[in-house]
Amino acid sequence: MSNLSSKTRRRSFLKVGLGSIATGAIAPHLWIPRISKAALPIPSSRHNHLILFNLDGGARTVPMFNADVDPRWNPFGTQAGSPGTEWTVGGVFDNLPYQDTVPLGLPAIPPITQISHEFSILGTIDHTPGAATGVGDHPTARNWIASGFGEGGPGIMSRIYSTHRNYTEGGAGLVFPPAVIGTGNATTPLGIPHGSITPVMVPSHSDFVAQNGDNAGGQPKWARALEAGLDDYAIKSRSNAHKEQISRLANGKANVEAFRNVFLDPALKVEDEPNGTLNGLTNAQLAAILGTTQLGRDTALALRFLGYGSAAVTIGHSGNLAADVGGWDTHSGEMTAYAPSANELARVLCGLNFALKQMPHLDGGTYWDHTIIAMVTEFGRDNILDNGYNSGGGSDHTGAPGSRYQAWFVSGGLVGKPGEHFGHTDPMTMEVMNGEPVFGTTNYYAMLFALLDIDIEGIWPGIDPVNVIF
Repeated sequence: MSNLSSKTRRRSFLKVGLGSIATGAIAPHLWIPRISKAALPIPSSRHNHLILFNLDGGARTVPMFNADVDPRWNPFGTQAGSPGTEWTVGGVFDNLPYQDTVPLGLPAIPPITQISHEFSILGTIDHTPGAATGVGDHPTARNWIASGFGEGGPGIMSRIYSTHRNYTEGGAGLVFPPAVIGTGNATTPLGIPHGSITPVMVPSHSDFVAQNGDNAGGQPKWARALEAGLDDYAIKSRSNAHKEQISRLANGKANVEAFRNVFLDPALKVEDEPNGTLNGLTNAQLAAILGTTQLGRDTALALRFLGYGSAAVTIGHSGNLAADVGGWDTHSGEMTAYAPSANELARVLCGLNFALKQMPHLDGGTYWDHTIIAMVTEFGRDNILDNGYNSGGGSDHTGAPGSRYQAWFVSGGLVGKPGEHFGHTDPMTMEVMNGEPVFGTTNYYAMLFALLDIDIEGIWPGIDPVNVIF
């Protein structure tokens, strides 16, 4: 069972949120909502949560989520989705229920073809709308998905930590930091510091357990006070160039101390403690619901972070690890690697659809009602032959329409128009069809921030959030 009851968590975390975490680690923040946001149909709330999947390396999203195109762009075909599904489901997905949950007395988890009506698809995501060509290089694409700016800057998760009201004003107990799970080259930039502020950076579920220690007693109070004094002196006595680095280290130590009981909770040892329980689900149940791949286990850890109040968690997915062909960046070997990667992702998305609906939320309803599940990736794929692949059996990314216009899913109880497809591309050329909208990456992020009730005008002045899915 969890070390802390929900009421104890709420009281003790409120004390932390108004004390060392909110006022010591985070700069003061004045909440001035955009006037125009009130007119948008976005269900903003500081008590909402974000689960963001980053398909590290640049995933070929069209065959999964915009599959009704020429076989050059989707060599896997199509299949029927559930009633109420407007977007075309890729034939690459498995179409059988996941039975791992049945021995535990739970129903089988439906495949994505049976719950496709719960996903909205934005089929014309573009980093640089209006530009002559798309982004085809990794560094620039990573700037966009890490920060929402082509030139880069503080990572999205650091921005959430430094601007979200739960952290800047105290959040009625919901103050566990945002987190980035994964070490992929396109995932870690989402944690680029904002000043001295960084999210929790976790390589994987297993590394988290190995690094969090088991000494619940920790340092005596006098030693912590002495160390804090030394840190403060070091920060003040250094040059401006070094102050932020020292501040980040001090803030990290403060967070570890503040959340010691969380780090030691058996529920967060998602693989080693099958009986660990939080929000009504044991780790054994989560393993059956989400699967036991690294992605499944990392997603289970993300749910535990949300259960302790984290506003947002990014989960990096580097493709099916057994394929060993560069993750989602499949310049060769994609013929055999793509389907396992797509189905590993689908398995977790289907499990999340089930798990979030079983987890009661402190503010009423379930976590499904308060959560948005979204994705990012560097670019799609192009430079292919008539068979859908390049000469090496893979695909590339040159910034041409096939890699430029991506199809990203959005799901969760906060989505107002599930099952719909917004933004259509020409099946033969992958160019945006006449009259169809194009959704900028920055506008997409503005939507996610607006859902978390963050002042987007202070980050992206003049940028309106995507709102068609509501």
